[in-house]
Amino acid sequence: MVTREQYERLARHLHDDGRPRIEMTFAEVSRMIGEPLPASASEHPAWWGTDPGHTQAVWLDVGYTARPNLTAERVVFERVDPQEGR
Repeated sequence: MVTREQYERLARHLHDDGRPRIEMTFAEVSRMIGEPLPASASEHPAWWGTDPGHTQAVWLDVGYTARPNLTAERVVFERVDPQEGR
């Protein structure tokens, strides 16, 4: 089971990169957190959602949303304009 601390590696990466749009493969995200993503990440777009109660939704903490392409196994993290909200 992946811990919140492991997902926070992804948050630090997004924060440090800082670009408005960051595209990653699911494999790159897995390498970043040090564990394979759960099957639900490849099967359910909601896994990449905007519920801050989800352990993995660390991208919200650093001002990004996630748009997955399950077929291509890629995700685009997009910076949220703080004036627009989430």
